[in-house]
Amino acid sequence: MEEFKKDYMVEDKNKQNLIDKMLNSFEKIGNKLPDPVSIFVILCMLILIISYTCNKLGIVATHPISKEVIAVNNLLSIENLKKILVEMITVFQNYPPLGVVLIAMIGIGLADKSGLLKTLLTVVVGKVPKEMIYYTVVLMGLIFTGIGDAGFIVLPQLAALIFLNLGKNPIIGILLAYAGAAIGFCSGIFVSLNDILITSFTVPSAQMLDQTFMRSPAMTIFFNIANAVVQMIAIAWITKNIIEPRFPKLENQNEIHEKKDIEESEKKALKYAGISLLIYFGFIISLCIGENAFFKDNSGSLISTKSPFMGGLIIVMTLAFLIPGIVYGKVTKKIKNDKDVVRMVGQSLGEMGGYLFIVFVAAQFLNLFGKSNLGIVMAIKGADKLSKVGFSGIPLITMYIILVGFINLFIGSASAKWAILSPIFVPMFMLLGYDPALTQMAYRIGDSSTNMITPLFPYLTLLLAVCKKYDKNFGIGSLIANMIPYAFGTLVVSISLLITFIMFDIPFGL
Repeated sequence: MEEFKKDYMVEDKNKQNLIDKMLNSFEKIGNKLPDPVSIFVILCMLILIISYTCNKLGIVATHPISKEVIAVNNLLSIENLKKILVEMITVFQNYPPLGVVLIAMIGIGLADKSGLLKTLLTVVVGKVPKEMIYYTVVLMGLIFTGIGDAGFIVLPQLAALIFLNLGKNPIIGILLAYAGAAIGFCSGIFVSLNDILITSFTVPSAQMLDQTFMRSPAMTIFFNIANAVVQMIAIAWITKNIIEPRFPKLENQNEIHEKKDIEESEKKALKYAGISLLIYFGFIISLCIGENAFFKDNSGSLISTKSPFMGGLIIVMTLAFLIPGIVYGKVTKKIKNDKDVVRMVGQSLGEMGGYLFIVFVAAQFLNLFGKSNLGIVMAIKGADKLSKVGFSGIPLITMYIILVGFINLFIGSASAKWAILSPIFVPMFMLLGYDPALTQMAYRIGDSSTNMITPLFPYLTLLLAVCKKYDKNFGIGSLIANMIPYAFGTLVVSISLLITFIMFDIPFGL
């Protein structure tokens, strides 16, 4: 993927409204911070000090289910320091997005280096109306998030190429794709893996009060669909009216568009690549059909977390890029033998060096934070405070959403947070007359909004690495500053829709 050249950019320093001034100030301050690697090193040191201090002060919390007293773990003890040192390599190797990203880049990288993505996106951009590109990218984010993490791994890079071909700054496409993928945690057009996972915690929590309570993962599907529609509109509006004006425009857009014509050999290669993809999809579908299908688990489910299909989804998606990429390269003669394939993949993975360095220190920080028990103690104490404020109705739900959003800044895993919070809030809101579907939906709204701006979200480092391909000076301050409008905008829209469902007693799902 060629680096974005600033020679094609012109600064637009005309009007700056209040929002622009605020975001520019935040971006300026943020970019003056040390490199993200240094920031995570500093955070690791702070966690060590804070864990020691809180442990000595005797700060504890009581687990809502087991009633176990959880104390902050002193990471500066000799025993813990030894464990931290010994586990460093393992922590890096087991960092969840690491293997997923590198495997995905094998397929994406080859599809990119062979020229397939460029040709495909040239055709797509030529056929899809420009105004629909924004909505299309968000929709793709919602779909990808519903089936896994591809929305954070694959889509930003594809969106960058789409916007570049449109004569727009590619970073706009990256931010748009990231917002669309993140909002997929509280919206969607079908029952997703997230619905299944979150519901598996909600039902047992509700059964603490009502042993007969039972709901399916489709318990919030109506709200998910409605939220998907309004969020597509909101995110597209934020992009066009707030984010896009903040970035330099491309000069000579007419020249850029003139270069969009593809050669006959490329059209032929694209046709055969498409045929190979259809054959591949047909093969995958055949492995999903039948009572004892290869991709089904022991219970006959394709979408359970234990099914080979969901477990191997990233491999399935990688091959969906790799196979057409090889076919395209062979037809265009860019790939003559297996050595060319290995060379292209090697070039793609070689561009991930900076990401690997950031991941190493980020993984250490997340490991230290988890070992310290600071996140669990903060979550339990925060939930306890909220339950005692004396509010009810919509103000209580809104405060609950804000609390979840705040906790999400420190605990990235949605299932880990919900495992802690669901036993507290699901029964509490049931006693107040609120259905568990409402409690679950409110949780997912708070969780999804701050995923866009928390440095602890695993894929934020990947997004930063992709942005730096097009602008080496694009720092973490730039990234978070430009995601703030999306975070607050989508939060307000989701809360407004939730209030509408409550006021008009609209069912959340099946």
